Amino acid sequence: MNMFAKLSMKFEAQLQRFAIRGIVGLIALLFSVPGWSAQAQAAAGAPALTNWQAALASFQKIGALIGEGKYAPAKLELRSGATNLPPPYRVMAAQYLEQLEGALQHSSGKKDHRQLSALLELSAELRAYPAALQLITRLRKASREDEDPQSHSLAWLLLENGQSKAALAQYERKLAQEHIEIWQSYCRKQMELIGQRPANMTNVQFALEYVREHYLKGYEEKADHLSALKELTRILGCARNSQASLAVLHLMMKCFSALDDQAGLEAWEDKVLTDFKSDRDACAGVYLDRGLRAYGRKNLSEALDFFRKICAEYPDTASDGNAQYDIGLELHDQQKYDEAISEYTKLFSSPVNDYVVETESSEDMKNYRYKAAMRISECYEAQKDYARALEYAELARDRYKYLSWCKGCLQNVRNDLDKRIKLLEGVARTSVKWVK
Repeated sequence: MNMFAKLSMKFEAQLQRFAIRGIVGLIALLFSVPGWSAQAQAAAGAPALTNWQAALASFQKIGALIGEGKYAPAKLELRSGATNLPPPYRVMAAQYLEQLEGALQHSSGKKDHRQLSALLELSAELRAYPAALQLITRLRKASREDEDPQSHSLAWLLLENGQSKAALAQYERKLAQEHIEIWQSYCRKQMELIGQRPANMTNVQFALEYVREHYLKGYEEKADHLSALKELTRILGCARNSQASLAVLHLMMKCFSALDDQAGLEAWEDKVLTDFKSDRDACAGVYLDRGLRAYGRKNLSEALDFFRKICAEYPDTASDGNAQYDIGLELHDQQKYDEAISEYTKLFSSPVNDYVVETESSEDMKNYRYKAAMRISECYEAQKDYARALEYAELARDRYKYLSWCKGCLQNVRNDLDKRIKLLEGVARTSVKWVK
């Protein structure tokens, strides 16, 4: 090989090295940009992580077509989505197609506002907010002077379309006219969020509050889990520590669950298990949720596997008490009373805290031992061992007392327990006499 060929090969090798460095550098730069990192990493992983984004983009495109009066292409896109989008979004596309065809059955004459109203509602559900605002303008022009169509949602539409000042003015107008306290509080909260948002675009805690109080509140519009996911994905890239990231991911997974996007939910759960494997509470929480979902599907063996995995591998986490109680409850439901009693009994000697506040339940405290004692009492009653049933009901009253911040709830529980104890006392005395 001559000298020129060697020099040429060396030069090409250097170019390749520079190109590789440049690509690596570009990727590193992109992953460092707030708001892009989460989406880029999701796109590089399981497709189920971002199925919702493809669905949202499709729906918004269809809404824009509806706003332009291009109904035939809109129907064509919806038919395609009803076939090609992954579940549950194909079902949503089919429902939107049905809504569109229903809306178009109404007369389009100026005196019949039903078509415009139906198209406006559909555009808003498709998150095509510019189209929705166009339709609301047309609807107002076609309405009588004493009518104010869809004013209930106008502030929402303006805000989602990026017109914050106009949205704020609309909420102020609504507040001045509103007489119901809960709606007054809601309007004030939306005004507060609008005012604070520009200065808090990278504030994770503010974004979480914004999602809960705006997208998931369900007052003006139905709870909007797709828009919530869009905001949560944006703010995930701004999280500066694992605690903040997990708070965002936790709410994201609630949205996937509400959407019934099981593939998306499990893909993000897998991401938590991989990216936060050193966070034992986070991992145990994923397994607990999976166990509860399996239990809801009546897949009892799978549910038990998840609950037992938590008790065996994550006994030091906040999910341990729930898992141990759920093992007993599942066996109880299967009428395996002796096994259920054995599992419930483990809670009495465990380190679980009965009085941890339960933030995501109608019950404000865990009350593990109280509930275990009551369930054991029920198991013995089912076995007609009324003396033991009475013993554990009394333990629930005297040793493992139920506590609640709600005085009315507390009194109701105590009253019900007193009635149960009196009933069991009578049955126990009767059964003893019968034996004699």
